[in-house]
Amino acid sequence: MLKNMYLYVKFYFSRFFSAKYKIKGKCNCCGECCKNIVFMIDDEYVKTEQQFDSMKNLDKKYNHFVINGKNEKGVLLFRCKSLRDDNKCADYLFRSLYCRAYPFVTEKIRLGGCETFESCGYEIVKDKSFRDFLK
Repeated sequence: MLKNMYLYVKFYFSRFFSAKYKIKGKCNCCGECCKNIVFMIDDEYVKTEQQFDSMKNLDKKYNHFVINGKNEKGVLLFRCKSLRDDNKCADYLFRSLYCRAYPFVTEKIRLGGCETFESCGYEIVKDKSFRDFLK
């Protein structure tokens, strides 16, 4: 019981007193976000074709992506099949929620060290620093 109470306090403390992030900028149409997509399954990044096949069997929307390589951590990178040569979406009006939300910042993304691409017009910036919360 005491351990559960500690975990609740720790959770709420981190939620209220951690730095918050926001998105700044606009899309440069570089296409990098459509060529370097990462997916997660069971709270782990997808690293094998077998994991990706399992995802496709569970949800057909993943058939819209193809493996595009691996990053330095061994995580599979995916490319959207709708990306044209001019880095525009061929299916823009009916694009997935995943695409519509980019670059949506979650704690999991930030804790995983993810950033926007160098060529991207978006930037993830701190909305408030820890010091701001102390004031």
